[in-house]
Amino acid sequence: MSAATDQPYRALGEFAAGARLADVPGDVAAFARLLLVDTLGALLGGLRYPPVRALARALAADGGPDAGPPSGALIALGTAATWLDADSGGSFHPQGHRLPPVPTAHPAPHALPVLLHAAAAGEVGDRRALEVFLVACEVGLRGGTATSLRPGMHPHGVHGPAAAALAEVLLHDGSAEELTHAFLLGSALPLAATLAVPVHGGTVRNLWTGLGAYYGALAGRRVREAGARGSVDTYRALFDSAVCTDLSEEELAGGLGRRWQLASSYLKPYACARWIQPALDAVLAATDGQQQAPAEIAAVDVRTFAFAAALDAVDVRSDLHARFSLPYCVATLLTDGALDAGSFLPGQLARPDVAELAHRVSVRELPEFSAALPVERPAEVTIRARDGRSWTATTRNARGNPATPLSRAEVEEKFRRNVGELVAPALRDAALDALLDPGPGDGDALGAVARAVLADLAVP
Repeated sequence: MSAATDQPYRALGEFAAGARLADVPGDVAAFARLLLVDTLGALLGGLRYPPVRALARALAADGGPDAGPPSGALIALGTAATWLDADSGGSFHPQGHRLPPVPTAHPAPHALPVLLHAAAAGEVGDRRALEVFLVACEVGLRGGTATSLRPGMHPHGVHGPAAAALAEVLLHDGSAEELTHAFLLGSALPLAATLAVPVHGGTVRNLWTGLGAYYGALAGRRVREAGARGSVDTYRALFDSAVCTDLSEEELAGGLGRRWQLASSYLKPYACARWIQPALDAVLAATDGQQQAPAEIAAVDVRTFAFAAALDAVDVRSDLHARFSLPYCVATLLTDGALDAGSFLPGQLARPDVAELAHRVSVRELPEFSAALPVERPAEVTIRARDGRSWTATTRNARGNPATPLSRAEVEEKFRRNVGELVAPALRDAALDALLDPGPGDGDALGAVARAVLADLAVP
């Protein structure tokens, strides 16, 4: 690279090489801690699912390629990180009119598997892991806000591999030039897959993140060890034409270290599709968060915006299909009072009373709610009991957005519920404390959790 027009990409590498946690604004660093914990909880919750564990075993038996990053571990951990659909994404886009309102990028579940594997090997402590996570996610989110994903496409595996590549090089204290090329090479193989796949229950959607984490780490290692180089021209061709459009290099690299896209991320309250979340908030508001016996509910009427109203399937084919079914999610939340990693495990997904209640949930679009997009995502829910009582509540946006953030207590509770018994409670709580309230030294809480999980999966 030599032309002045390549300067935005050089700036990314220089920022990544020089960024230090001590220089990050306190509120951004605090959110990065919450994001790390939230992503870790979603990943661990995904590892509770039999298909993810089977995938991990199969990959470990296969052994993967003879050289390069550990394919089995990274693919399995990346797949787990999005299995619950509880992971964060970027919620801001400079072209606010773009529809459908999909997240700009999901870098966190792509970068975290790289950090977990390094932490398990004792190669990185908690403080440096957070620093790398923050930088990789910031750059990954900027890739999302600087481009517009083509309509009908899904964001997993698009901008995330670049974050994984940066994490790999940062863990080995790579130079600014290496980090620039890690970003470019990690971006060179985006997974151009359609949003229709998860909407119809295709769990292969989760593998896109696993493959993105692995490919990104491999790209970073090739830059670091073999001198591989990425191409600005290839990046522009992919992200201003083929997979994304409207590339803004000013948005990509402008204000680095001063303007933090990380602060525009959202954290999901529930383990399901984001478009469904406003209706679930309305359910809890209408019932004061109290569980309801399915047999006592005569009907539930949901009025919402068009994209959420389209998620009206009731006969679900997989746990991901259930997460993209507004009726099934409403029925589950009413029954259990929560929607987390345990909600759609095989035994829970087969409950007849929940399935029958889902058939009594009607969903329709209100044009005025659709017109409020993308600034607001409204929903109104009316619950009618068999004894004649009814309750109605309306929400304009789900909790967890930058304007209505989840509290630390809510993030901790979500983490505990998603992790469940996968990790021993003492280890789970120690990790929470260490990651959210670190001491002056560089602890090993992330490594302790990673070693326990990888040993349980028997994945090297």
